[in-house]
Amino acid sequence: MALTTCEVIWLHWLLADMVVYLKDLTPLHCDNKSVIYIAHNFVFHERTKHIETDCHFTRRHLQLGILSLPLVPSALQIVDILTKSHSV
Repeated sequence: MALTTCEVIWLHWLLADMVVYLKDLTPLHCDNKSVIYIAHNFVFHERTKHIETDCHFTRRHLQLGILSLPLVPSALQIVDILTKSHSV
């Protein structure tokens, strides 16, 4: 998520250089409820120490109003058609 956040910020800067300003939040779709909770939560627990830097970066831009983190259930992910086997 931190890498995608970097890309979103870069695109915002690029568009701002072209005098195009986005009014809406950029949705960063995620299918993991715990990741969304950690990004919204201000308290880190002992089990999340290894992701602290990335999470602070994403959380900061979430607070600035650049991103939103909507939940996409796994059943609605279109890319799964290409990566998982399906019964006939």
